[in-house]
Amino acid sequence: MNSSVIIIVVLVIALAAIGLSIKVLLDLLKLKKDIEQQHYDTEDSLSGIRKALATAQREADVSESLKAIDERLNKLERSSRISAVREGDANAQQPRDLPPRNVNKQPKDGFFGSPKGDADTALFNDQYDELRDECFFSVHFLSTTEGEYAPIDLMRLKSLPSIEGVVRYTGCPLKEARGFQLISKGQVKKQSNYWVVTAPAELQMLK
Repeated sequence: MNSSVIIIVVLVIALAAIGLSIKVLLDLLKLKKDIEQQHYDTEDSLSGIRKALATAQREADVSESLKAIDERLNKLERSSRISAVREGDANAQQPRDLPPRNVNKQPKDGFFGSPKGDADTALFNDQYDELRDECFFSVHFLSTTEGEYAPIDLMRLKSLPSIEGVVRYTGCPLKEARGFQLISKGQVKKQSNYWVVTAPAELQMLK
């Protein structure tokens, strides 16, 4: 075999070796890349697993906390029921005096002073429990908000500056009257602190 043939054979073998080396190198690079990708995937999986475990742990802690709170509430509820039963038994055995109820009592009958207002808005705001010089009408209360009134006597009635809206009369003039006859009592209704005349007293003047 001459030298040229040998050189060709060597070159072929060298090229084959180089090609094989390149293929092996490429395979190694691909394998390395696959391993690195698997490593990254594994890291992601591990990170996800860690997060899931942390979430599960928090939920477990919350569940335990809620369970502990529920047990405390149950204990408090049982204690409250026991206390209520004991208190009820004590009250049944030793009844306590109940506080007085706030009863809106009907006012006592009495007297009204001089009327105020005019024919359309007559009212009384002076009220007395006993007869005095400043009393002009007696009053009987039908309820806490309604009552009826009548003049005490003719002399007091004549001494009033005005009886418009409080008394309506027929017969002779008031100045000439020597007496009167009560036909119907006047009506009052309470509004705020006043007794407002809703119907005047009806009188028949006698001469």
